[in-house]
Parts: sequence; C-alpha cells; structure tokens
Amino acid sequence: MNKLRVTMFGEFSISYGENTISEHSKRSKKLWLLLQYLIVHHTRAIAQYELIDILSGDEEGSNPTSALKTQIHRLRDIVSELQCKQPIIICTNGAYSINPEIEIEIDAEEFEKAFKAASSAENPDEKTKLILSAVSLYSGDFLSKSAYESWVVPLNTYYRSVYSKAVRMAIELLSKAGKLHDIIAICSKASVIIPYDEFVHYSHIKALAELGDYESAQKQYDNVTALMKNKFGIAPSKELVELHDTALKSHMNNQASIEEVITDLMEQQLVPGAFFCDYQIFKHLFQLEFRDAQRTGVCINICLLTICNSDGELPQQNPLSKAMNRLQDCIARSLRGSDIFARYSMNQYVIMLFNTNEQTGELVMKRIEKAFRRENTNQGIDLKYSFTTPRNARL
Repeated sequence: MNKLRVTMFGEFSISYGENTISEHSKRSKKLWLLLQYLIVHHTRAIAQYELIDILSGDEEGSNPTSALKTQIHRLRDIVSELQCKQPIIICTNGAYSINPEIEIEIDAEEFEKAFKAASSAENPDEKTKLILSAVSLYSGDFLSKSAYESWVVPLNTYYRSVYSKAVRMAIELLSKAGKLHDIIAICSKASVIIPYDEFVHYSHIKALAELGDYESAQKQYDNVTALMKNKFGIAPSKELVELHDTALKSHMNNQASIEEVITDLMEQQLVPGAFFCDYQIFKHLFQLEFRDAQRTGVCINICLLTICNSDGELPQQNPLSKAMNRLQDCIARSLRGSDIFARYSMNQYVIMLFNTNEQTGELVMKRIEKAFRRENTNQGIDLKYSFTTPRNARL
C-alpha cells in the first residue's frame, strides 16, 4: 500500500507512489506554506483562525475566512496531482487536517526517531547503525525556503541542533571502530550543513591525517582557518592548532634528503608582491625580526588597515567580504616582496614593513589607500589605517 512520503529537509516535496509534487514548481508560496503547516501538525485538526494567522501574518484582509477556503480549494488541486485514492486534506467541524486514514512518512520525524533510538541503544553496532541512518536523513535545513517564517524558525533550530549531536555521536562511534573513510564522508557533508562546527572540522582533519593524506588535511585546515577569520574574525582554537602541528610533525618524521627539504621549503609558484600568511605565522615572524632589529638597529613598522562603513562601524557581511578581498590584492601589489602581511580580524589586515620610517610608512599607506579607492566602488565602505614602530615590546 502506498503512503505519503514527505521531505522536509532541504527542498520540500511530497510523493505518493510514482507521483511527486514539490515547492520547486511555480505555485504560490502561501499555498506551500499552508501545506507545510498542515503536514507538520498532521496529528491534529487545525482551526481556521490558526491557518488564517499563518497565511496573513500582519496583513488583514476584508474576508480572511473566504480567502482561506479559496486557498484550501487551490491546495486540493495541487495535491490531487499525487493521484491518491482518498482525499488528502479534509475538513471536520470547520477545522482542517491531513487525512488520518492515509499513512504518512516524514523525513524529519524519521530522523528524530532514529536519533532517539540511537541515544538509548546499548549495543555499539546497533547504535552506530541507527545514528548513521539519522545522519543520512538530514539533507539540509528544515523547510529551507520557509526558514524565516516565525513558526519554522524554532523547528529549524531544533533539528539543526539534533543533527549536530547526531554527527558528533556518529564520529565518536566510527572513531572507536577505526572507520576513517566513513568519518571523512560524514564530515564532508556536515561541514556544508553546519560549517561553523569546529568539532566536525577537527575530526575531518584528524581522519585525513591518520590516513596519511596530509595534503588534504592541510587544505582542510587552511579552509577552516580562513572561514573562521572571515566570518568571525577569530583564529582557530588551541586544539585545532595542536592537531595541525602534530599532524605535520608526524608527516615530517620520515628521513629526507637536504634536496627534499629545500623543495618542501620553497614556494610552489613564486607569487609577486608582499608575502601573505596566517596571523600566527606573522606573529612568529615578527618576533624573530624584532629580535634581530634590536641587535642590528633596523627599523620595523607595524601597520593596521581597517575596513569600516561611513559611520566607522563594521559593514554588512557581503560588502565587507568583497572589500577585504580587494584590499588584500591592493596590499600585495603595493608592497615589496620582502614585506609581510596577514589578516588580523574580520575587517583588518596587519603589515610588517622593513627599513621604513614615519615618512615612508605614510607614503606606503597612501599608495595602498589610493589603489583601494580606485578598485572599490562601494561608497559606503571606508578604509582607515594606522602604523607605529615597536620599541620595547616584551617577547
């Protein structure tokens, strides 16, 4: 016997036998919203006033009850494409519901059921099977195209939280079983769905390193550090840095010739302009150069460039990201190959200039500013800079 199969994660769709309808088709968003609400609450009959509130929001029509009936009629036309032998939407005592006589299977409910079963299971193999089933069911945000509806927001937050817990449970179980390839597969998917979960990235890098794929582990680490810096203006956690260092050390344990060391040290392709690096590397390089400068008397200037809006505050994410990319290019082209710079925060770059004084440092900053003004056409974006000569820094 056929049943209604509903997908809530990612794109909303309903299947019955070989027939499928989805929100991808060009129908009114309100109709899909109405259908979604009926399905989410399929275990009860929903009063008209509740559905009217969902459809109208802050709008008030002259005859909302009549408008609801019209929408229900249109909705019945849509679900009739499924060719179900029984009416899918019924009305009982003025309240609407999904026909309780029709068997319905919803991915969100199956996901939650599998997670709860896995959480209570004691046998490791059964626990792993259940949690992997749960993880596979979650393919994206709950009702993603309706994510900003007030009644969808808490549900989306809840299911995302459960998914994060499910992924962690799956990784821990697979780690104990030594199933590194499975961990990588789960982390690859999870890093797209919950991109700011550092445990996922940590587990991904660790699994790649344990398999000996150090190149992919390094790329993953670089991607994570860039993501955290661009989105939140923060450096990777101590645990992630320690994992990275340990993975590299184990990679370097094998004996190598001096030629192999030189090849590894050299840049794969010489990039013109200043040297751009991670801030932690910048920090180590500064400490080395500062020690040498104290001995030789060579002057070092530290410059800080900040992107802000016309009010001096942090710009919105999209224009900020574009401006920071343009500024990075401008800095690289405007400096010498011996100069070093790094991204310090979400909207700042820090530069180390050698053999410069206040006057030449000002000229360098003006050159960068001029190049940035020429390439950045957004009038709401501003660039500020400051520089100083460290004297008695404590190392």
